[in-house]
Formats: sequence, structure tokens, C-alpha cells
Amino acid sequence: MENRVASARVYKGQRGAATFRTTQKSRAHGTSRALLDQRVIPRRKNISPLVKTPSTLNCNAFTRIFKVKKSGVLMLISVLLISISLVPLSVAFKSYLWERARKPAVDGHVLYDRFIAEEFSSVPDEGWSGSGGGYTDYTVPSLKLRPYVVQKGDSLYSISKRYNVSLDSIISVNELDAAYFIQIGKVLRIPNMSGVLYTVRRGDSLSSITARYRVDMNRLVDINDLESSVIYVGQRLFIPGGKLSDWERSKALGTLFIYPVRGRLTSKVGFRIDPFTRKRAYHAGIDVANRIGTPVTAAQAGKVTYVGYKGNYGKTIIISHQQGYTTLYGHLDKILVKRGQVIRQGERIGTVGNTGRSTGPHLHFEIHHYGKILDPLKILHR
Repeated sequence: MENRVASARVYKGQRGAATFRTTQKSRAHGTSRALLDQRVIPRRKNISPLVKTPSTLNCNAFTRIFKVKKSGVLMLISVLLISISLVPLSVAFKSYLWERARKPAVDGHVLYDRFIAEEFSSVPDEGWSGSGGGYTDYTVPSLKLRPYVVQKGDSLYSISKRYNVSLDSIISVNELDAAYFIQIGKVLRIPNMSGVLYTVRRGDSLSSITARYRVDMNRLVDINDLESSVIYVGQRLFIPGGKLSDWERSKALGTLFIYPVRGRLTSKVGFRIDPFTRKRAYHAGIDVANRIGTPVTAAQAGKVTYVGYKGNYGKTIIISHQQGYTTLYGHLDKILVKRGQVIRQGERIGTVGNTGRSTGPHLHFEIHHYGKILDPLKILHR
């Protein structure tokens, strides 16, 4: 019995030693079968607040970018504020330099720029008026119209000489179409200076008008009391020193067309018996007889549009004028102009002849207005 107990103890001790050795061996090899059979659960990591995650990095980058952009915006605003503050200083400085450099502009006896008396210390006293030396007073020119009643024996020429204004001024201001005939008792408006009225047309500007009439823009603005350089179509402006065109003056004075040749009137406009057919036919012009070689002149200024032989008219010249007028000169002996040539009123263009269908040396003369035949005897001025 004791031997069994002792044997059991020995066995138990040997078993314990074997288990101990197995445990030690398992530990030496890293794990045991029980541990191998267990499911390994990963250990949770404790994130330290000092460790930066990707989200933290993105937040920091955004903060840095915002700070950089904010500083750039603040710098841009600062530059703009400084620039805005410098603009008035620049304008003031340029104005100061301009005031120092400019000189008074004088047109006749009219001063257009105001200056203090000290700036005119070198100007002589003659020609200036005012109180205490008279250098500070001046008058801006203005258009004034005075009425005048036409009396017996008056003419536009005598009235213009009486008031020391040009004939064009009276014609233009009163819009006279027949200045060669004025009735007694008619009231005319006489301007206090020479010039003409001008109606603004499309495309006009103050600079183009002043360049066309060669007038100072300051004077034009002052006389017409313009508040700005903006003008509109149909506006009436008085052009100081302006003149009428030859066409306008001729039309007003009744000399729009003059006789192209001297001689005897042999035929008028209208129906007549044709000398060749002996039948009633319409005659579109007038015939003025004279000997061959008599000078023929242009009835009005214009441009030659036809030169050559034209059927029954013989050697012919056709001239185109303003506002749709044309004149025809037929049965010529010599032609002294070329096609496309611009001629003046009264300029010699040819000589009287007997070419074409003609009964003798004479000039056949016609006037057309936009193709319509006019009676020259109602228009021509001797």
C-alpha cells in the first residue's frame, strides 16, 4: 500500500515535472496548443493627442493657406487705399502745373480766360477798359439781333454797310430766298456781328464745324451760350465770321443761273412748229442766236458729266449742279472742257456753233431739276 502511494507520488511528481518541462518548452517555442486554438483579438491602440492624423494635417494646411490669402487680401486693400488717396494729390499737382503754364487767349478785344490783375502788369493800358486800371473786366461775346424796318430806297447792300455786317449775315439770319427783292415795311433782324446760321446735320461735331468755318471753338461756344460740347441734329448755331456758299448766295440773290451767252432770243420753251418737219413739237430749251465763235460760259458752278456729239444737239456739254440741277449746252462749235472737270460759274466752256440739226449758229440751252424740264427764262439772271 505504501509502495502504491509512493509510486503514485513518484508518478505525480514525474507528471508534474513533465508538464513543467512541456510548459517551458512551449514558452521556449513561443506558444502552446491552447493559445494556438484561441482567436487572436487585435489590441486597441491608444491614440495619443500629440500624434497628428491626416485630418489634423489637412486642417492645419487650410489654416496656413487662409492666413496667407488673408494677408494678401489685406495687402491688396492697402495698396488700393493708398492709390485712391494719391489720385487727388496727382490731380491737384497737375492742375497747379497747368495754371502756372497757361497763357491768356485773346481774340480781338475779347478775353476768354480770367486772370487776376497782377498777371497783366506787362499789358499796356491801351485797348482795355475797367475800374482802377481796367484789367479785370471783360465781356463775353453774345449774339444780339436788332429789328430794322425796310424803307424806300433800301437794299440789302446799303443796310449791310450801315450796320457794318456782311451781306451773308443778313441773308442767313433772315433766311431770305429772294434777297434781290425786299418789300418796303418788311422787318429784318440785323445781327451785331458778321456770320451765318448753321443747322447741325447728322455726323457734325463742334470740332468739325469749327474746322470747316475756321472759327475758334471758345468763341463759338460763348456766342451760342452752349453748356457742353454736345450738339444735336437740327440745332441752329450762329457761326461768327462764317460765309454762305456760292450756291446759297447765288440762290438768295437770284443769280443761281446766269445767261451762258449773249445774243438774240430766237426760241422759247414750249410747243412750236418744228422748222424741219413743219409739225407741232415740244422745244425743251431756249435758243440764243449769235455768230460762230461767241464764248459760252457755265450758267452755274458744277461738274462736267458729258462731253461729245449728241444726236440732233450736235456738239454738247452737260453739267451737273447741286440739289439735282443739270444744264445742257448744244450746237457748239468748240468744246473747251473735259468730262469730270469741275468748273466755276461764268467760266468759259465752249463757243457758239452750228453743229447737229440746226438752222443757223446759235446756242441751245436747257435746265433740268431731277429730270424735270424747267423754263430758263424764269430762272436766269442777267
